[in-house]
Amino acid sequence: MFNAIRSAAACALLVVATFPAFSAETSHDMSSMKGMSDMPGMAMSSEASPSAQVYKTEGVVKKITADTVSIAHHPVAGLGWPAMTMTFALPKDGSLPALAVGEKIAFSFAQHAAGYQLVSATPLKITEVAMKRHTLSLWLSGCC
Repeated sequence: MFNAIRSAAACALLVVATFPAFSAETSHDMSSMKGMSDMPGMAMSSEASPSAQVYKTEGVVKKITADTVSIAHHPVAGLGWPAMTMTFALPKDGSLPALAVGEKIAFSFAQHAAGYQLVSATPLKITEVAMKRHTLSLWLSGCC
């Protein structure tokens, strides 16, 4: 009986002692994701680099300020990024169309000295084909 209690206490001590090391190893450090190590504080640059690689994805506009836009975007395969919400700098020249919170967009962005900046943004509209597929799926499900 005493040996069982001592064994259980030793196991509990071992678990407690190794937990901080385990937590440190499994933290969500994004520095191993390509391009993420250059994003301290997610500060954004207003100047575009003409030779910067341009990446494309889709997402939903979450917040707009005078010089930034936050977008919940799909994964970015070219950077190995998962889906996430990020803040991008807006170009100073006002070359993008007006965006609205909640709007789904296709967009492209490039890395700059201090972060990422939108290059283009196009609101996504429901196409006629998508509408027909949606209507057909509703009909097949017996909804309408």
